[in-house]
Amino acid sequence: METSPQQTPGLYSGKRAPDVLLLLLTGAAFSICWVLAYPFLPAITWAFALAVMAHPLQVRLESKINTNLAASISLVAVVIILLAPGAFVVQKILEESKGVARLSAELLNSGRIHEVAEKSPMLKTLLVWIEENFDLNKELGAIVGALAGQASAVLGGSIRFVTQFTIMLVTLFYFLRDRRPLRDYVRLLLPLSPLETQELFDRVSATVHATLYGNIVVKMVQGLLGGGMFWALGLPAPVLAGLAMALFAMLPIVGTSIIWGPAVIALLVQGSYVKAIVLTLWGSLIISLLDNLLYPMLVGSELKIHTLGILFSVLGGLVIFGLAGVVVGPVILATTVALFDVWRLRTSLQHSSHVQP
Repeated sequence: METSPQQTPGLYSGKRAPDVLLLLLTGAAFSICWVLAYPFLPAITWAFALAVMAHPLQVRLESKINTNLAASISLVAVVIILLAPGAFVVQKILEESKGVARLSAELLNSGRIHEVAEKSPMLKTLLVWIEENFDLNKELGAIVGALAGQASAVLGGSIRFVTQFTIMLVTLFYFLRDRRPLRDYVRLLLPLSPLETQELFDRVSATVHATLYGNIVVKMVQGLLGGGMFWALGLPAPVLAGLAMALFAMLPIVGTSIIWGPAVIALLVQGSYVKAIVLTLWGSLIISLLDNLLYPMLVGSELKIHTLGILFSVLGGLVIFGLAGVVVGPVILATTVALFDVWRLRTSLQHSSHVQP
């Protein structure tokens, strides 16, 4: 017997209309909340990442003292770890950047670079092409002026930085103190079973650890070793070179050699053959291979996403979300992969149930 059109419930019938309206209102409310929270996304993101990293310390402290005091101590520990190295690095980078630009300008004006280029036809051709297409003195002068104005720019943006940093600290405190009720609330919102929800949480946590340990801590260690060797060999701007190596270490194949490779060539041109050999061995055997040794020790087998996926998620996150994308990108990727795994598992179980007689 066919159902008459009058008996078929429509989309806006009395039964479905409240659900549709609730869905629309929820979507609108969530969109407004996203607009309100987006300016503070970096603070919230880094608070979440630091809360994941500080979780072991928080749990250990909670076993001995109350939750509020434990969260306060964990917060102070994070601040000490972040502020001291960060302030030093920023100051040294600004100083060394100006010094490198001035040194380059002096080298160009002295004519020494032309003397070196005369000994190599390839370098001479490259130098002629550069001089024909770029005004190096003008460009370097602009760089020096821009770097000289960075101090005022940093001070000008200090209010925004202090605001974001303060919000991050406040958010981090509540993430540490109230992590259990927050986690339980998210569990209730997700349309997943308890086992699937726990798997999703584990994936996100492992991804944050891998991102911060594997793609930040390991790279910073590589940069520290590279900058330390620059300082030991008397090369200019060791802090700036170390930071550049830490950034380029994320690139496959070439990695830190983008920084120490030209330095080796410069040493060879200057006749410092021993220093060039030392830097080559240090860069190729110590810095470049450190990633393969230290990364598995820190991350282990927790991460279930290919390194290439993490690389693109970090780079894409940086483009879309700025500095917060270092964490947001991999977390989005890990969540997507975990949800795909949920669908795959459910589909395989349904298939198995249909196959069984």
